[in-house]
Amino acid sequence: MLRLVVTGGGTGGHVYPALEVARYASEQGAEILYLGSLRGQEGKACADRGILFQGFPSEPLYSLKTPRGWRAAAQLLRAKSMAKRALKAADPDVVFSTGGYSAGPVVAAARSLGIPYCIHEANSVPGRSNLMFAHEADAFTCLFKSTPKFAPNVSCVRVGQPLRHELREAVKDRKPVEDLVLIVGGSQGSEYLNMNMPRAATSDQLQSTRFLHASGPKNFESTFKVVQSLGIDDRYRVVPYLETNDMVEAYRSATVVVGRSGSTLAELAMFGIPSVLVPLPSAAGNHQFHNAEEFVEINAAKLVPQDQATPAALAEAIEGWVGNAEARQIAERELKAWDIPDATERIYELIQQATVQH
Repeated sequence: MLRLVVTGGGTGGHVYPALEVARYASEQGAEILYLGSLRGQEGKACADRGILFQGFPSEPLYSLKTPRGWRAAAQLLRAKSMAKRALKAADPDVVFSTGGYSAGPVVAAARSLGIPYCIHEANSVPGRSNLMFAHEADAFTCLFKSTPKFAPNVSCVRVGQPLRHELREAVKDRKPVEDLVLIVGGSQGSEYLNMNMPRAATSDQLQSTRFLHASGPKNFESTFKVVQSLGIDDRYRVVPYLETNDMVEAYRSATVVVGRSGSTLAELAMFGIPSVLVPLPSAAGNHQFHNAEEFVEINAAKLVPQDQATPAALAEAIEGWVGNAEARQIAERELKAWDIPDATERIYELIQQATVQH
């Protein structure tokens, strides 16, 4: 029986692909342990899925010129020590990481113990944690075609993105509803989109368009108040968060998606949905901008930088999709070609190969 340790977090973009690989590996008979951060999303997500989880007090590494940075560095060192003990106890055959601050201590511990590890990078520009350990990884896989350009000394294997199987299953039932725009700002929502998208919806050219907006739990009240104040609540629905079943239904129905350009892009490719992308300006290495560029190059997205994303500009970009069925068909075709449906299986095969090589 394969003993697999999975790590990655604390944001959903790292956690859910790791969980999908864990789910598939478990179905193949592997024994799974998820190691992550106590402050990230992974603990609850594992509990919901019945996956054994052990957490450490790791947190993002801020500037070492500040007390907050010193504390984070100390926590990371402590987390590595704890991860080392956990790995010794679990004695895994291999470690699989999707990166993020919670993965660094685990992969560092695996390397120091001589345990083989595989890394998956879901952004065009590899994250700091992933690049740090890439050269000694048994496999370094990626989603974006442009990743090798940003990691020229790393051997990258493009495998696509491990996505929740519920979403994969739903693709075959996609039935777009005319003029339905879905707004998603990541698992925590996007304050910028929350404030500007309702105003974009008041544009003359979008008067017959309906909207479904996932605001994020913290900003639900403020976003809903903006929608009410604009008098568009009859066609602009705001929800705090879309659980898997609701997200499936939203993807099945959406004509176009407005959002950031992080982990959501792989889902848009899978469903073949064109998008209006407003990259998060503060994203590490400006990776969201580069992610979006790849979709623009295949005529599947319109990129609107945040400093130009006025309500008028957002409305114009949305209308560019809503009012052009031919452009939407081209986008769908290109996105389907970009997507790799068996990404999870490809990654699991490389994980198995890593155990054979040692």
